[in-house]
Amino acid sequence: MANIWQFFTNTSPEQEDSALVEAQAFSLTKVIGLLAPVVAAAGTWAASQLKSVTFTSGEVTAIIIAVLAVWAITSVADVLARSMATSAEKQANGRLHMITFDEPVDATAIRDGADEAVEVVAVSDAKPAEYLVLHANNTVTWESAPSVHL
Repeated sequence: MANIWQFFTNTSPEQEDSALVEAQAFSLTKVIGLLAPVVAAAGTWAASQLKSVTFTSGEVTAIIIAVLAVWAITSVADVLARSMATSAEKQANGRLHMITFDEPVDATAIRDGADEAVEVVAVSDAKPAEYLVLHANNTVTWESAPSVHL
């Protein structure tokens, strides 16, 4: 049950590592996605119970479009609200001021397990300073200065 709650509140470890929107809020987008088949089945059943009413194909199309529009607006509002909450919590200051090195500088990235041999290709003026690190697998990441030894 805890895993389901973590899924709907965006707090599972997998989501924390890869989430672009980090606000820990109840995700209406996921609820809407999971409830869509239930609502569709309930709507179909309710419409079939109306014996005295017959819908034209245009009315059915309008109802479907209206339901989809409500779901789309709710999903967009959910994502925008969580995005604003994330941006209020975390500032995304650009790394406009940085110094690049002509030749990469050999360094060691401090890890919990074995340290990793890396190359530093730039340094930013962020607080604390950050190094642009080239890893052995050719990926590039920004690492905080305390976690990299030159």
